[in-house]
Amino acid sequence: MNKQTLWCLLLSSCLVSPALAQMQETLAPSSETNPEPGIEAMVRKVNIVTRAKTRTAVSQNEPMAIDLGLVDVPGAPPKLTEGVTAKAYARYVNYEDSLIAQLVLTGVEKDGRSEPLDSNDFVAQFNMDSPELDPASPVTIEGNQETLIAALERLNAVEDENDKEEKETEAAEADTGASNTVGSNASKNADAAGYSSPAALDVAEDTSTPTVRVTTEGCNIRVDLAQLVAVQQSRVETTEDGAVSSGTCEDGADRYPLDRSYSVCGDTIDMETRQATAQYLLYYTDGGGNRQEVTDCLKDEDKVFDITEKASACSVYLDYNEMMAVPQASLAYVNASNNEVQVRSCEPSEELAAVPLVSVTDGCSIRHDFAGGLSLQTGRHIYELNGTTWQADACSDNGTEYPHETVYKSAAGQEVCAPIINQAAGTVTRQSRKQIVVNGVEQFITECKPDSTNIAIQSTIDGCDNPSLWNHDLAAGASYGRERFYYLLDSSREYISQCQDSEVSYLHQVETTGWQHHDDQLFSYRLTTVYIEGTPKGRYSIVTSQVLDGAVQMPYIYQEETIETTGEFEHEGCTKFAKTATVRKYERPDGTTYKLQLAEADPVNQGDDCTAEIIWDDSNPTFQKGYSQGLIQYVPGNVHIGYTCYARTYTNATKKIIRNSDGALIQTLGPKAGMAQKSTSGDFYQSSSEGDVAERNAKAKCQPWLNSTSPYNPIPGSIKDDLQDNWGW
Repeated sequence: MNKQTLWCLLLSSCLVSPALAQMQETLAPSSETNPEPGIEAMVRKVNIVTRAKTRTAVSQNEPMAIDLGLVDVPGAPPKLTEGVTAKAYARYVNYEDSLIAQLVLTGVEKDGRSEPLDSNDFVAQFNMDSPELDPASPVTIEGNQETLIAALERLNAVEDENDKEEKETEAAEADTGASNTVGSNASKNADAAGYSSPAALDVAEDTSTPTVRVTTEGCNIRVDLAQLVAVQQSRVETTEDGAVSSGTCEDGADRYPLDRSYSVCGDTIDMETRQATAQYLLYYTDGGGNRQEVTDCLKDEDKVFDITEKASACSVYLDYNEMMAVPQASLAYVNASNNEVQVRSCEPSEELAAVPLVSVTDGCSIRHDFAGGLSLQTGRHIYELNGTTWQADACSDNGTEYPHETVYKSAAGQEVCAPIINQAAGTVTRQSRKQIVVNGVEQFITECKPDSTNIAIQSTIDGCDNPSLWNHDLAAGASYGRERFYYLLDSSREYISQCQDSEVSYLHQVETTGWQHHDDQLFSYRLTTVYIEGTPKGRYSIVTSQVLDGAVQMPYIYQEETIETTGEFEHEGCTKFAKTATVRKYERPDGTTYKLQLAEADPVNQGDDCTAEIIWDDSNPTFQKGYSQGLIQYVPGNVHIGYTCYARTYTNATKKIIRNSDGALIQTLGPKAGMAQKSTSGDFYQSSSEGDVAERNAKAKCQPWLNSTSPYNPIPGSIKDDLQDNWGW
């Protein structure tokens, strides 16, 4: 094919409607472009109807090769299009929110022979509902009628020439008496094609006795949709005195049941009624193990599936502007294979109403900022859906503040902490605590702290510097160091308290150390390590690689939806199909890919998976020997007798169609009876007028031949091949 033409036809710049119209006009010039008198129009454009042989996905932008069947070529008899495959290139493009299919025809092919076509003469452009060609929807190509019919005639001319050579060979063999076998319309295999007939015997052909044979040659297979069966028709052919007369084709014994195939027909989707309907076509497997489709895709009204919402496959959308939690749902149905098929991705649910986001402080604490002299209330948002309360985010400052107050005495005038009395020194050291008032209720936020007005009371972290023993408030995002107090007595420390929280706080630092994936819900939680720095022991990890309370659900990012093989196979008769599935790919927050298998997709035809096996019953043949004589002629003083001696072998053959993958027996044909014969003949003359004596003497001529010549056992392969051809195998 002319690549420049193909790319011009299939590039967007050439296939926008005005450009395509101009290109098609140049393919069929008017009479004005050819003004010479007596010259007819150069091109006759007609609508050529084609059909995809199987459901075929079409790529976007990039042209891909596809095979089409010829349904109707105006002006061409059905014989020219029988068994012909149209070779084409196709793709689709997006143009103004529409899918535009673009196709060019590049040739025709039959039985391994091909004829090229000029792609400039055969183009099509049409709208598509989905990026695939459906066998149930014909494709009309505007093309050159004369060029296409000429190519089809050349394909059939090669086949007719082969038939002519075979007939001439058979006629030559008949002239030499080499063969009395009847031809067959069955396809020859490689061994039969290379076979040469043995040298002809010098035998006088006896044409006085009529011969009859039953053949399928010239007869079609009749499809009976009412009884769901395909019937091979046959006819009787009689040969007498060299003249051949044929009967009409009638139903024969070979019948092939019609089966349903759902694999090549997709389900139909009706979004208005929210229903999906399965489709099938009828086919049968013929005597050669070939799949023959007899109908287009038909709806199976017994297999209708409801399309329903599926909220479990979607996350809840949090709208902080409107302070609403919006449930989302996809639309899906369960097909005939009990697989879920999604027909719409996540969108706001029609069955579940949005619910409000509520700000609460439950599960959150108060964060103390001792340096700033105040404490801050933390809170978070929740929502209730289907009777379950869900957390929308983590705890954070909500704007409510509580100032710190240093307290020595309670409202009743009692010391909040017992004073420290140093009897040796004779002094008293007071202690105090800090408190805040929350909703009218007083709360202490520190332990008792000695006052240093009388005696120098000092604090130390000695013995309290182990961060594992500190108070770590994950909800508030802070940790508090510990200290204890002492005074010097005779230059030695006297501790007056145990280790307790100090006013030194360490803000929590976080780092992501991994992800916890939830593929079934299409989100991940961040695995977080919470740590503090600047402690006497350096960095200290409070929580290591955990999902923190209130961690945000990080959604997966949708990438694409593709069809991939599953590694499994199935069979329909002799046809092998590779199972495929629709896979939706998502990118996880850590960059890895998650593949969600949605449903089975159309299987890929792997072709014929069967082998034919011919079984000859050579173990128990039947033999027959005999003598026959022709006309006795009396001549004065002479008797003339023509005689024939023969030896025959009879046996049976059965054909089995066996599937290669699992050895399953798909079909058995036969048994058929076969016969091979050896014979000799001659003339006997006797100078006598007694016919009986002459006949006995003629028979005596055959005895040595009958005694010394044995019938075929087994029948030679060349004769078996001829018998198979006569049977249509």
